Amino acid sequence: ERRFEETFGLGRKGFPPPQRRFAQAALSELLGGVGYFHGRSLVQSPLQERPLPAPEAALFTAVPSRSFFPRGFLWDEGFHQLLLARWDPALSREVIAHWLDLMNAEGWIPREQILGEEARAK
Repeated sequence: ERRFEETFGLGRKGFPPPQRRFAQAALSELLGGVGYFHGRSLVQSPLQERPLPAPEAALFTAVPSRSFFPRGFLWDEGFHQLLLARWDPALSREVIAHWLDLMNAEGWIPREQILGEEARAK
């Protein structure tokens, strides 16, 4: 609670205790949704009839739901990092570095990363 107040200052900004507890729960949920995924994505090419497996990749990312959406979404990650970067800048840089590592030779980063069979099953 002390670190939370030092980081976000909700008490000194006048937020009542129920709203501060809600904000703490939201941060906790975000941190609980950070996970490490490893495997191959399937990539559809206009030159191929079926999706082809991409090279093996790793992704450390926050996800909207570890049980229902066990995959990274690039768009969502930007919003996750607005909060995570304030809480733990080093952790935020690690997540961003993982996304940048997924960039291909043309500078493209797929908007969604479904790495491995377990993630694809969902």
